[in-house]
Amino acid sequence: MIERDFFINTVRLVDIEGATNIPTVLYYQKDGPPLFGHLALSEEKARFLINEDFKIDLGNIDPTSTKPKEKFITASGEKKSAIQLSSDFMNVVFGYTKEWFQDNNVSQPKNIIIAEPLSLQSDLASPEWLTFYRNNIKRILSGQRYGFESISFLPEPFAVFQYYRYGHKHPILSQRAKHNALVIDFGGGTFDVCIIETTKEGDIRIGGKHSRPLAASSVAIGGFYINRKIAEHLIQKYSTTSIPNKKFKSAIKTYWDWRKDYIDWEVIAPNVKEFIKNFHSLVREVENAKITLCKLINNWDLNCRLSESVPISIRSDPFDSNSEVVNGLIKATELQNIFINNVWKPHLQPNIRRTLSRGKSEIQQGKVSVALLSGGSANIGWLRNLIKENFDEDLTNVEIFPLPNFQEVVSQGLSLECARRYFTEDKKGDFSNITYNRICLIMNPDGYGYNTRPFKNKSPNLPQVNDMPGVLLPSASILHKLIDKPIKWKVKLPRRPSKKLEYRFLRSSLDPDDTENILNIVNYVAYTPPNAKFDAEIQIELTVKENGTAYPKFIYKTGPYDSVIDYVEGIPFPIDLTYSQESVPSGYIGFDFGTSNSSISFVDDSAIQVYSKRSKDEGFRELNDLVELLPFPLARHLATYLSQTDNEKLVNEAREFVEISFALASYISYLEYCSCEKNITSKIFKGLTQRSAGPLWYFLTQCIEKMPASAYISKNFKEFLTDENSDILDTLVTELTKHKHGKISASEINTVRPIQIIANISYKVFSEIYFGYFEQVQKQKFSKEYTGRFWKAHGRSPFINAFQYSGSYPFSDDEPVLLDYKEGKVMPLQPLIFWDVCTKHSDVYEGHCFFYDKYEKKSNSYSYKAAGYKCTCNVSEKNQYREIAKQLNALNQIDCAIEIIKVGSFSKISLS
Repeated sequence: MIERDFFINTVRLVDIEGATNIPTVLYYQKDGPPLFGHLALSEEKARFLINEDFKIDLGNIDPTSTKPKEKFITASGEKKSAIQLSSDFMNVVFGYTKEWFQDNNVSQPKNIIIAEPLSLQSDLASPEWLTFYRNNIKRILSGQRYGFESISFLPEPFAVFQYYRYGHKHPILSQRAKHNALVIDFGGGTFDVCIIETTKEGDIRIGGKHSRPLAASSVAIGGFYINRKIAEHLIQKYSTTSIPNKKFKSAIKTYWDWRKDYIDWEVIAPNVKEFIKNFHSLVREVENAKITLCKLINNWDLNCRLSESVPISIRSDPFDSNSEVVNGLIKATELQNIFINNVWKPHLQPNIRRTLSRGKSEIQQGKVSVALLSGGSANIGWLRNLIKENFDEDLTNVEIFPLPNFQEVVSQGLSLECARRYFTEDKKGDFSNITYNRICLIMNPDGYGYNTRPFKNKSPNLPQVNDMPGVLLPSASILHKLIDKPIKWKVKLPRRPSKKLEYRFLRSSLDPDDTENILNIVNYVAYTPPNAKFDAEIQIELTVKENGTAYPKFIYKTGPYDSVIDYVEGIPFPIDLTYSQESVPSGYIGFDFGTSNSSISFVDDSAIQVYSKRSKDEGFRELNDLVELLPFPLARHLATYLSQTDNEKLVNEAREFVEISFALASYISYLEYCSCEKNITSKIFKGLTQRSAGPLWYFLTQCIEKMPASAYISKNFKEFLTDENSDILDTLVTELTKHKHGKISASEINTVRPIQIIANISYKVFSEIYFGYFEQVQKQKFSKEYTGRFWKAHGRSPFINAFQYSGSYPFSDDEPVLLDYKEGKVMPLQPLIFWDVCTKHSDVYEGHCFFYDKYEKKSNSYSYKAAGYKCTCNVSEKNQYREIAKQLNALNQIDCAIEIIKVGSFSKISLS
C-alpha cells in the first residue's frame, strides 16, 4: 500500500491557466468562446455580468422535462440554463485538461469520479435533487467528446474522510483504534454532515472495505448563502435612498424566486431587475471582503471583543444602477451576528443535530471520537467553537480538527479513493454502491394507520434487519452485487390492503410527516388491483439502479416457485447511494465540481507504480517530509517535482526547484552581506545576468565567499560549498544546463541526491528564520506604535501560522521578509522579491511571490517570475513598480547597504 504521507504530496492536480484551483464562473463574450475561471474573473467588465453558483440549480432540473429551462442572463445577452452553464464550463475545463495531459505525456484516463453533495434536504433543492444532478452530469459528460467509459460519483464528505485517513496523517486517526468520525464539509454551496464508522480493529489505515458511512445529511447552505445575507444587511445599512421595508423584502423574495425558477426573468419589473443585477454584483464583492475579514480576525472565541473591519463599496440606491457609490464597512461583529443568527441557528445546527441523532442508533460501538472539518467556509472559525458549545454532550473530549488547506481537500481525497481502487480485489474502493442513510419503510393499509413492522430478508447478501422494525436497509449497506437485481423482504401487516396501501420510504426516519426525509415524495399510494388475493405476509421488492433510483413493487400473492400472482408497482424514487459504474480501470480522473471552485486530479497505473516505488526510497521520503516545512516558493516547486512520473518532466521540475532554491538562498545571502558591510564598494549584483541555474550558482558562491563571520541568517548556506556538496551541485548545474539545451537526455541525470542536499540545507536555514509577509500593519490611535499580522509563509498556501506584530516600523503588505522570531529582527527582501496580486489569479488571496529574473537592456526594465506560477511582471520607472526599479538601478551601479531591523514584539496567534 502507498504510504499516505508520501502519496498526498504526489497527487497530481491539473494545472489550468497557471492554477490548480479553478473558480466555477463563466463570462460570455459577445464574440468568441466563454471565458472561465481566473480568465473570467480577470475581466474588469465581467464583474457585473459573471455567471456563477449554478451547481445547485443543476439538480433542480428534470433532464427529461420539456419545460423551458433557460433562465440566467449572460453578458452576451443570451439566456442559459444551469445545464447549459455547467456544460459550457465543463467543456472549456476539460478542453484545457486534455491539452494538459498531452503536454505532460499522460494518457487521459477513461474513468471519472465526480464529487457530489449528499442528498440535499432544503427548500432550495427538489426532492429528486440527487437523481436529477447525477443524470444531468452524466448527460453532459457522456459521448465521444469526452470519451469516458465510466462515470461514478462520490459524496464530498467521503472524499474528505479519505484525505484525512490516507493523506493528511491525522494524529488521532493514526492511532491503532476504532473510530467514529464526524465529517463536516462546509463549502461554497452546501453544508454536508455524516458519520463514518471504522470497524477494523487495530491500525485503521490498513482497512478498506470496513469503513461505513452513516446518517448523512446535507443542506444547500454555503459561502454564497452567507454572502447574500451580508449583502442584504449592507443594503439596509448603507442605502441613502429610503427603501420601504416591504419593497426591500419583496425584491429579495423576487431574487430568490428567480433563483429557484419560480418566476421568469421577463415578467420582473425593470427596477427590480436593476436590484437583482446590483445585488448580484454586491454578492461577488462581499466574497472577497469576507475572505479578507476572516484572515484579519485573530480570536474566534464567541465572547471576544471584535474590532476588525474591511471596506466595501455599494450603490446608494440598489434599484438604480446609476446611483452614486457609497463607501461602507463590513465589521467582524456584523459578520458574527449574521453567521450565528442567519446561518448557524436556522440551518447548520439542525443539520448536525439531525446527523448525530440518527447516528446514535446506528453506531455499533461508542460515540463520535473525532470530528473532521473541511470546506472553504470552515475558515469562519466560529463554526468550530459553536459546534463545541452546542454539542458538548455528543462530542465530549472530541477534537474538532480543521485542515490548513481547504481548497483542494475534496479533489485530493478523490485521487486517494481512485488509488484505493487499485488496491482492492474488485476495484471498488471504499465507498462504491453503498447506502449512506438507513432506508426505512412504513405502511398504512386501508387507512388503518402507519406503523412499523420488522422486515425479514428474502434475498441473499442483504444485511439482517429482523431486530430493526421499519428498516429495510441499514446505513452502509453494500449493494454493488445487487444492482439491477430484485431484492425482497417479507412483512406481516396488521390488515390486508384490500383497497389501497399508503407507504412512505424514508431516509433514517419513521415519521410519516417528516417531509424532508420522505424519499417517495411524488407518489405514496398504491391502489390494490380488483379481486386481489393475499398471502399471510406480503413481499416488498426493490430493484435499485446504479444511479441510485429504486423501483418498488408490493407483492400480495405468490404461487409455486415464488411466481408472482397479484402485485402493484410503486413510482420510482431516489435513495442515498454512492454511484459507481463497472469498469476495469487503467486510470481515474477525480473531478471536484464545486459551487465556488473546481479542481481536477488524476491517477493512473503507471503513476501508482512510480509512487509505490518511491515510497520505499529513503531519498524521496525525506523530500516528501520537507514539503510542508520549507518556505512557500521552495515547497510549491518541491511538491510539483515529487508529483512527476515522466523522467523528462522530473528533470524539468528539478531545474525549477534548483533555480528557485538558489535564487532565494543567493538573494538572502547577498542582502545579508549588504547589511554587514559598512562601506560597500563591491559590484556583486551587477554580475547576476539572469535567474537560471548557472548564473545563480555562481552568484550564490560569490555571496557566500564574501560573507563575514558576523552573518548569522545565511551561515548554513555555507554548507553548499563543502567539498562533497559543491562537487555534487556543480555536476547537477552543468547537467541541467546541458539538458536544457538538448545536449544530454533526462535519463543521464540523477536529481534526487542533489535536491536532497539543497532541501536539507534550506531547511536548516528556515527552521529558525521564518520567510513570510506582513498584513494590515496600521498605526494605532494616539500612539507611535504600529500593529498588524505576520504570516509565516512555509509549506503550501493557504498559510496557517500567524503572529501578532507590535512595533515602530510600518511594513507594507507587498514586502516579503525574513523574521528572526526570537530576536524580533526583520530582514526585508525587496527589491529582489515582492508580493503582488496578479489580475489573472485575483482569487489567490496572498497574491504571487515574484522573484527577480533579469535586466531587460532594450527597455531599461526588469523582469520578475512568480514562484509556482507561470505569471511574470515587468518592473520599470514608468509603471507602478517605479520604486523597486529605482532600487535595482542603484544596485546595478554598486551594492548598497541595507539594515536588518529590530522591530518590536511578536506573539503566536491561534487561528482555531
